[in-house]
Amino acid sequence: MSQVRVAEIQFHPWDRSYFFDPVGFDLKLGDRVVVETQIGQEVGKVIVFGEVAPHELETPLQPILRMLSVDDLEKIKRQAEGKADALKVARQHASQYQLPMKLIDVVFSFDDRRMTFAFTANMRVDFRDLVKVLTAHFRRQIRLQQLGSRDVVAEMGGIGPCGRETCCSTWLKDLGNVSSELIPLQQLEHRGADRLSGLCGRLKCCLAYESEGYRMCSAKMPAVGTFIKTKSFGAGEVVHRNILTHVITLRNENGETHDIALGCDRVGCTGCSAKNCCSK
Repeated sequence: MSQVRVAEIQFHPWDRSYFFDPVGFDLKLGDRVVVETQIGQEVGKVIVFGEVAPHELETPLQPILRMLSVDDLEKIKRQAEGKADALKVARQHASQYQLPMKLIDVVFSFDDRRMTFAFTANMRVDFRDLVKVLTAHFRRQIRLQQLGSRDVVAEMGGIGPCGRETCCSTWLKDLGNVSSELIPLQQLEHRGADRLSGLCGRLKCCLAYESEGYRMCSAKMPAVGTFIKTKSFGAGEVVHRNILTHVITLRNENGETHDIALGCDRVGCTGCSAKNCCSK
């Protein structure tokens, strides 16, 4: 099946990205362009190029209208100068209606017909009255978009516990699924929730970085509670295992425990402290 070349474009750091037709333009990553969307013209940044099958496109591929001109940049600059005042007005009205939400950003559509306010909230918020009053005040179409706590850190940035800028605000665009099952998989229960949480208050995204390696090693080790036989120490029950060092603790019928090092043949093994590790 023939593939369609696309440019993936993102309008705002906290928004999803969309596919557009790059034909007719010599684009580079990071270029800013004007595109036509289903709700009007927008300015976005090219974040990746690729090819997709036609059936993977959610909507017909829209063309890129042009690269940003000097006049376009001036217009965007003028719009940005009004963001602080717009947020102040919106926050005042949200407080007036006693809405449990925190407005953190506002963006103007390139055609200046719409304003999108980004907010966070711990619950579902009925903001219909707020939309009505903001529409009357700004004389534009108003959209409110709720962001998750991870999205806020991705937008605002920050320094993680590792001492480096947060991954989500620099290079990590697809956060994937970071679930609590990764904690026992990597034997990190002793760390506590605070040490396993990032700036967003959710589980650290880096828990997923080595999860596949842990799964591979774990699958090659006997599970806790199983009974095995060994040449050196006889039979016993596995009462503990250290996935990183490939060491299991075996308890025999007399209640004695022994640590036994297992070999590891997983691809990319960098060695460990186990005496019998395959990398020695």
